[in-house]
Amino acid sequence: MKNNTHLKLVLGDWQWNASIYGFINIVGKENVDLIEDTVTFSTDLLEGFAEKYFGYFIRTYEKTLSWYKIVSFAEKMEAYEDDAFAGFNLEALKSFNIYLKDVKRFLKSNSYKAAYELITLNVDMPSLEKQLTAIKEPKDQQQFEAGKSGIITEVQNNFIVLRPIIAYCNSPEGKKYIRAKNVIYTIINNAWDGVSFLDRQPKEKDVYTSYKKYFVDGAVEYLQQNKSHHKYNCFICDAPIKDLNHTLSFLNETGFDVGKKSSHVWDFQNDIALCPLCKLIYSCLPAGLAYGYNHGLYINANQDVETVFKINHVLKTEILGVKEGNIRTIYPILVNALHQKEHDTAKYELADIQVVRYENDSYRFNILSRKMLEIIVESKDELDGLLKAVFMENGMTVRVYDEVIVRIFNNQNLFTLIHRMIYHKLANPARCYFNGAHIMYLLKINQKIYTRLGGMEVERGEETRQNQFLIGNAKEAGQNLRKRYYGKDAQHKLPGICYRLLNALKTANKDMFMDVTLNCYLYVRAQVPEVITRALSNEKDFSTMGYAFVAALIDEPEGKSLPGEKENTAPEAGEEELV
Repeated sequence: MKNNTHLKLVLGDWQWNASIYGFINIVGKENVDLIEDTVTFSTDLLEGFAEKYFGYFIRTYEKTLSWYKIVSFAEKMEAYEDDAFAGFNLEALKSFNIYLKDVKRFLKSNSYKAAYELITLNVDMPSLEKQLTAIKEPKDQQQFEAGKSGIITEVQNNFIVLRPIIAYCNSPEGKKYIRAKNVIYTIINNAWDGVSFLDRQPKEKDVYTSYKKYFVDGAVEYLQQNKSHHKYNCFICDAPIKDLNHTLSFLNETGFDVGKKSSHVWDFQNDIALCPLCKLIYSCLPAGLAYGYNHGLYINANQDVETVFKINHVLKTEILGVKEGNIRTIYPILVNALHQKEHDTAKYELADIQVVRYENDSYRFNILSRKMLEIIVESKDELDGLLKAVFMENGMTVRVYDEVIVRIFNNQNLFTLIHRMIYHKLANPARCYFNGAHIMYLLKINQKIYTRLGGMEVERGEETRQNQFLIGNAKEAGQNLRKRYYGKDAQHKLPGICYRLLNALKTANKDMFMDVTLNCYLYVRAQVPEVITRALSNEKDFSTMGYAFVAALIDEPEGKSLPGEKENTAPEAGEEELV
């Protein structure tokens, strides 16, 4: 790996690639050379690397840290005092109590207590924490106004205690160590654990010094060694190493303790070990994943290092650029990054990529084939239309966008999702925040899934025309039948009809579907539309036609509703504000 004063890193598996990308983030892209699948950099970049390491995480995730939640409240305090608390109401009091509860919890945590030992300021933080007192909340605004004077006095007393707390956290030492502790336990320990400052009994309390001694100094010393007598080789780069002491066991969900579990390797003799430099690079893994909303995400598009950097940089920028609360999941961000990749790589065909998700303390993987990427890219308009479509199921919020993406990832069609949505729209319309247009989006995407993943040999233009004809005409047939039922003042019959049609679609029972449909058209004295009879010859077309037809039956474009149904709009998620 060493070439004079320069080192080379070559792409490999996803974990190594993410670590390389993390290393680039830490030292800065402008300080490395990216050539095809290789990163070249000077050994000079290892000087002050511990500060660069923590600096990257602090700079990137600062506004998500508990430290930031504490110190950013200073602006609110100043605003309330400048306004003589004129705008301070009951809601503000409730938010302030939540803030106090959070601050007390943060200050009592073990990570904060460990940081206090490294800060030389003569401030008794445990004592200040105990002086913070929640304020009794009146039952309503009227009672609040009656006792506002006393409440404001209590708020001001808390402000007096908060000022030295905020000043302590915002001091140079407070920023250095408290923020470092924050990123260690919210970001870094997602990727590795058990060594350096994450050792259960660390030898060095200063986290910067601990990281430098364990990772950086070890790598520098290794690079300066005479390796001619080393008899082992690094598992990653094949460079000579003198022993097998450095293993992958410190990486979460990856390695194992070779001393305790020797049976995991051939003939009980472990030969999987790292050189200290590769171990340093692996320590950059948490800088390679973009963390947000209780997820970590990395896209392993490993055609070359530049592609890896571009697509994951877009991913990270979007995740960190969205205000907390304005987005509930990472899937829309992932899809936007894939669209960006498609635009950036228009000069060559979309290639397979690997999506790595960190959820619930474990890694999850999806291989996105070129065909899957085509579906996602070509369905941009339909997917964008699903962003706010949600419904409640068993007390849980189901986001239609996420459900669609997961099914595309898993090579599944959307019929079961469409069935669930229509069923819930009939059973509990007040808890469904979508309409017939969203069902049509799903059906259009589903047609693309069948065409791309099902091996259907249809010309692209002809395929689009056929899909539009089938879905559009089935929708029109459903709308016309619904209007006829309204014209006969028989709209109360529609829910029962739709339930029977759904049962027929679920069991692919064409005879049952036609029996119900014929009875409906006999009732309104109209001819059965050709789109219904023609779709009976193909099971996929039958399901597509059927669900489009039923969705139109229960949806009212003019704003009218079935009994018990009301116009619903998915609630916007506003940012949770601390007073």
